[in-house]
Amino acid sequence: RRQSLGQTRKPPNDTRRTIAAGARERAVMVAKTAKEKMAILVRKGGELGTWGQKKPGFYSLSILYDAAERQRSAGYEALNGKKYAEGYVLLLRFTKFYDMVMASKPDKKTAEFRALQRQMFTVVDALEDVKARLYREWGAADEAAAAAAAAAAAQAAEPQPAEAAEIADALAARFDALRAKAPEPDPPPPPTVPEPAHASSKGGG
Repeated sequence: RRQSLGQTRKPPNDTRRTIAAGARERAVMVAKTAKEKMAILVRKGGELGTWGQKKPGFYSLSILYDAAERQRSAGYEALNGKKYAEGYVLLLRFTKFYDMVMASKPDKKTAEFRALQRQMFTVVDALEDVKARLYREWGAADEAAAAAAAAAAAQAAEPQPAEAAEIADALAARFDALRAKAPEPDPPPPPTVPEPAHASSKGGG
């Protein structure tokens, strides 16, 4: 079969279909990446180690207030350093310490609790902003990856020049075979010679 120098042959059709299917699957997985990443951050935000293993009331409220403030301060410090994923996790942990404070039945009239409650409102707003930012960043990266995967799938499905030449040769050979089997056309009828004009005039005299 003909193949010019420098032309790269593509794998057989079955292999190309497998490559294309794999590329499409990667594109689908890429589309899920942002949600999966967020799920990982949420899971990390809920990991408090031994803090979460104790019954309500085990830790004094002053210890819980202090632990919550450490998470909040570290979270905002991470955000100021543009470490958005890390800051998101730390602020989520702050909300978990808030839940632990609430489970310990604090006196809601104290200055400590009121300060914690105000901080909670601010942190919830910050979490929403950071979540939207992370989705935008991940979405842009995912779209670029999905576009690359789609382009790879399209390229895998297209025949290369060498393969296109083989297809053209096969079609030409098939046409030649069909033409050889076709019956010979009937010969054209002989031309009709018109009768001379003088012959009709003699018959009339």
